[in-house]
Amino acid sequence: MKKVVILSSLLAAGFTLPAVADVKVELSPELTLLAVNGSEDFGEKWYSNTREVNLKDGDNQVLVRVEKLIPQAGDWAKFNSKPMVVSFNANNETVKLSPAFKIDGIQAQNAFEKDPKLDLLTQSGETVNFNFAVLPGSYSVLTGYEKALTAFNSKQGNVEFLPTQIQSAPVVNVVTTQKTVQASSGTVIFSSVQSDFLSLSDVERKKFLQWAIIQ
Repeated sequence: MKKVVILSSLLAAGFTLPAVADVKVELSPELTLLAVNGSEDFGEKWYSNTREVNLKDGDNQVLVRVEKLIPQAGDWAKFNSKPMVVSFNANNETVKLSPAFKIDGIQAQNAFEKDPKLDLLTQSGETVNFNFAVLPGSYSVLTGYEKALTAFNSKQGNVEFLPTQIQSAPVVNVVTTQKTVQASSGTVIFSSVQSDFLSLSDVERKKFLQWAIIQ
């Protein structure tokens, strides 16, 4: 009861409680969210059609790519751009991320593939400064983007976007061996895709199969 009286007195005297601030990132319909702050686990399925995500104030990073049907030779073709890393700093505001120009045909698609550009704007139309890069390295729909994104952030010194266990762990050299099985006709070497699929957990395999069906 005493705490309630004190709080009421403070409010009456003109004191206000600090608002809970965050950053909301809205994505244009052409963009698909792949990872948030170095992780594919952002509360939605990894092939999600999430149109907005709430993040903490301060430094943040999203990994996105353009996914759009493009008219081509009287038909439609699916355009999937390379994954793009967007790192920015914002506080208590809503920002919108979108391609810098309209991708409505094969010429626009070619232009974007040659020189991808994104815009990050506030609700009032002001430009938000951000660091931009096409995600280098190797990645696939099976293994996901986290390893390539971790390697990128490590090289760039973006410690805040690295997994917690990597931030404090020593560097360990990993030796990759090729998987083989014995069959009646001899030794069969699995392709990299098969090996990746077999290395996934049951949950990850289910996610991949769900993703493959909708493509």
